[in-house]
Amino acid sequence: MSASIVHSREIALTADGARLLSDRVTDIRDRQIPALRPFLYGPDRDEAAVTQFEDLLAEVTRMDGVLARARILDEPAGSTVVLGSRVRIRLADGSRAWVRPVHPEEAALDDERISVESPLGRALMGARAGDEVPVDAPAGRWTCTVLDVPRPRASRKRRG
Repeated sequence: MSASIVHSREIALTADGARLLSDRVTDIRDRQIPALRPFLYGPDRDEAAVTQFEDLLAEVTRMDGVLARARILDEPAGSTVVLGSRVRIRLADGSRAWVRPVHPEEAALDDERISVESPLGRALMGARAGDEVPVDAPAGRWTCTVLDVPRPRASRKRRG
């Protein structure tokens, strides 16, 4: 993973991540902001609602900028972990999890996505199934095993 993908002005998002961000913007504009309007003026003015309104406006403005600069990633087709790959891993405690290293802007959208800038995200980039990768985390170094990097169904070859 080159640092330029994360640190450039362009933002590389998965198609699903861009859709989820767009859905969030729509929800804020169509539901959350209108619900706060009665509490912004007059006798029902609520300073907490005003602060929440301002925070939501700032979030929408930021996310609009993210979406305007976003480049939608192609589905990862190889067996090497790249930005947007879905990866099955075994953690140091033996538990298994699915993770998807993504641009930090979409990392908080669900429990599977992790920032490519996180210690685990950095460690996974370029790995393949069977690799044991060292993860340099704030609490210390640990090892993660890559169990699977499945190809999306659309790009798998049909069995005849």
